[in-house]
Amino acid sequence: MKIEHIFYCNYYTEEYKVKLEATEFSNYALVWWNKNQREMMREKGRKIDTWTEMRRVMRKRYVLTSYNRTMRQKLQRLSQGSLTMEEYYKEMKMTLVRANIEEETEDTMARFLSGLNPDIRDVVELQEYVELDGLLHKVVRVEQ
Repeated sequence: MKIEHIFYCNYYTEEYKVKLEATEFSNYALVWWNKNQREMMREKGRKIDTWTEMRRVMRKRYVLTSYNRTMRQKLQRLSQGSLTMEEYYKEMKMTLVRANIEEETEDTMARFLSGLNPDIRDVVELQEYVELDGLLHKVVRVEQ
């Protein structure tokens, strides 16, 4: 996410993005990347030269195939418990991003409400809110 932000803030060519990201590699990752580039040259006559392709290859190598499933399961089980409302909300939003889930605001509000502690949820559900910010504001007031 950090490198995506850097790329967003700067105008870099695709080739430069690949080179810039590769400078962050060390130890095994650097050895793996150099080997991968040599194999690409030998087999396909070219190296990986776009950020999209590099990201795909890195995900294939370093992200378990079960990662998205695990994140979705975590999201299904996520509840406030001993977390503050803010901690719970941040955890839910981070898990949504990690699971690569984009949902409608109504669905996010429903998900958030269902995971709140019952004593807070019962009070907030009786109040009117239209947007997520309004819901969060009401939950903070109830939590206090």
